[in-house]
Amino acid sequence: MPSACDPDLSGVDPLKLTEIRRRVAVVRSYLRIAEPDEGDRAEHASKLDLSINQFLALVRAWSLQEKASALSGSGASKGAPRPKGRRNLPVASKTAAQEVIAAADANASLIEIVDRVAERCGKLGVATPSRSTIWNMLMEARRASPGTDNHATVISRCHVKLPVQKARHLVYPDLTLAVSEANGEIIFASLGDHDLDADKLTEALKDGLLTGPFKIDSEIAASLQLPEMVDFQAMKATAARTATARILGRGIGSLDLIYHRSRSREPHELLRSKKDAPLSSEDAFHIIVEQIDAHNAARNMKKAIIPGRD
Repeated sequence: MPSACDPDLSGVDPLKLTEIRRRVAVVRSYLRIAEPDEGDRAEHASKLDLSINQFLALVRAWSLQEKASALSGSGASKGAPRPKGRRNLPVASKTAAQEVIAAADANASLIEIVDRVAERCGKLGVATPSRSTIWNMLMEARRASPGTDNHATVISRCHVKLPVQKARHLVYPDLTLAVSEANGEIIFASLGDHDLDADKLTEALKDGLLTGPFKIDSEIAASLQLPEMVDFQAMKATAARTATARILGRGIGSLDLIYHRSRSREPHELLRSKKDAPLSSEDAFHIIVEQIDAHNAARNMKKAIIPGRD
């Protein structure tokens, strides 16, 4: 986790963390000089391969906010249009989304419904609701439908689309999730080796922190010491991942999830700029936990059980 002296890195593109930390360190070093002269400015600018004017712009941006996302090169979006949430959603947009949801098959995934809503709103010439707004509307509709009282908790594995440095290799982090079909809440999440994940998950089940019935990836179920009273259905790993994808869609917050590793690009292919760098395991953990918390908060749900969080 970040230390007390770590800058506020919220909003920074994960692949820019290394470069932005370097920029903040150089700017802080410069600001510690009581009366910097031209030589000091040139020296510090050269450390970042910037001109003096570019470096001073960086110093001004940091001095105003002391926020890493304000620095050039952070990859933070600037002035992006505000997504259409429910409070500022035009009636025509809301009606279009509701009609698409009502007409959709019960097994339609979030991705499919979002695409259909976007297509419908495009034809009508009205604003498209944000993905989270469509998700909330979908969950409300499914909860109100008959026969939806017994939604299960789906337990499966996927990967997070973040390149992480492990020894001499780049990998995508493994993520074990327990997700509610009823409302999309992420109840449990664990990053680590599979044996350790199984121990943590077994402990949570035995302590009653997760409630059934459950649909569990058969590979995970085989490694769990399940109490006899646990009501569960073992599923093929692919079926469990597909069920999770139907609930979560493309990802969690700003992070994309990989449900089928063989179909994804290699981690090194995400590093497109010389300023991009893979994440440490610690940074990846912090970012993933942050986005899981944001996912649940957007649905008015409590924080997920995540072993290893502070």
